[in-house]
Amino acid sequence: MSSDKTGSVAAADHPPRRFPDTDWDWFCAQCAAAGIAAGAEVRPRLEALYGHLAGVNAWLNLTRLSDPRDYLERHVLDALAPLGAEPVFRPGGGERCVDLGSGGGYPGLILALWMPDTSWTLIDSRGRKVAFLAEAARLVDPQRVTARQLRGREVASAAPELVRGCQLVTARAVAPAATLLAEARELLARGGRLVAWKGPSYHGEEARRAAGSARKLGYAEVQQTASPTARAGSLLLSWRRVC
Repeated sequence: MSSDKTGSVAAADHPPRRFPDTDWDWFCAQCAAAGIAAGAEVRPRLEALYGHLAGVNAWLNLTRLSDPRDYLERHVLDALAPLGAEPVFRPGGGERCVDLGSGGGYPGLILALWMPDTSWTLIDSRGRKVAFLAEAARLVDPQRVTARQLRGREVASAAPELVRGCQLVTARAVAPAATLLAEARELLARGGRLVAWKGPSYHGEEARRAAGSARKLGYAEVQQTASPTARAGSLLLSWRRVC
């Protein structure tokens, strides 16, 4: 019988859930094909994150995941897309990073796990989800990963330590790209990257507005690709703040 407790976000109340070996072997093969390292040491930490997410998801709407393979594909591999064979972002060490509209914590939790020399702030506007994120952060590294309850443009004024100090801002399936460019503008240091996950509907009006906002706000588009680790039809977009 599961020990998950309805209404609790505490990681201790939602124990790890082991991945079947067939699912883990599949995941490792996908990582290898994408040029992403996936050592055995990350497996128990991912199983802890999965157990916590699945347990809390029973009463708090965080994700539509249904099984371990679904989690590994749709959350973990998708989050790792920027670190693939043609990386959007190459961590050097000590970078400050922000995940906007973090929700269930993806991609921020996974990128923090794979980039141990970076620090992460997971930002969401919903109090219960921030409480969940704070607990999930403990499963990765409470010294490097924190959660904050903030809304969009509030980030720069309410978290001055982040202003113009971030090398990477991520946003997965939240807000129009033009909005994300504006919200990330005050967070990114010159040369810093905004990386956004978008569906196939991005092409069209949203793309045109994003191009206009990028020019106005001092960004250069770096990359637009369908990553081999991303879900079918999804796009990985990257802009660099140039001024």
